[in-house]
Amino acid sequence: MQEAIKHYMEVLRKKGINNIHRFPIGYPKGKALENMDPELKRHFDAGEIFVKRQEHSEFEIFRREVGYSMPKDISDFLNDYWQPGIFGYYKNFPACFLLFSALKNKGEGPDDFLLRPDSGLIAEAKRWVSYGGDLSKYLPIGIYDPYATLFLLYEVETGRIFLEDYDNEGIPETEPVADSLSEFIFGLYLL
Repeated sequence: MQEAIKHYMEVLRKKGINNIHRFPIGYPKGKALENMDPELKRHFDAGEIFVKRQEHSEFEIFRREVGYSMPKDISDFLNDYWQPGIFGYYKNFPACFLLFSALKNKGEGPDDFLLRPDSGLIAEAKRWVSYGGDLSKYLPIGIYDPYATLFLLYEVETGRIFLEDYDNEGIPETEPVADSLSEFIFGLYLL
């Protein structure tokens, strides 16, 4: 996972996105910026896009709320860096993908970002369930096209990445987008 994220950071640099404030999507704006952990905000203001995490999440909240342990590649992805959300285009898909962010607010512990009602992984998972999604099989890890908001889904058993079916909320497409999360991140590009 580390190599995929490092590759993605290089993709950003090549496109001139060398500061988190130049992120077109994913980064919190306005009030959310005011609530960010001061140490994390200091790193972002200094030009870092991904901030290496010093304290790691245990994901006990996730297990308690969702019913199983966080898959290892997802926990590695979320525990490596505080980040505003990985975005980009993939293969021949015409719209942009956005993986959920991992950002810490003032006074929060290392797991609290998972519970945030407006953008937390657990809140998004519960929203997907309300559309008929099956969390025992698929975990939402991002969205496709921030305007249409189809979920990007992680197949729990295999680690393959699927897109939610456009015509059937709560159901994945039949063919995977990628065979793994790291393959997906390696394949992201920016226009």
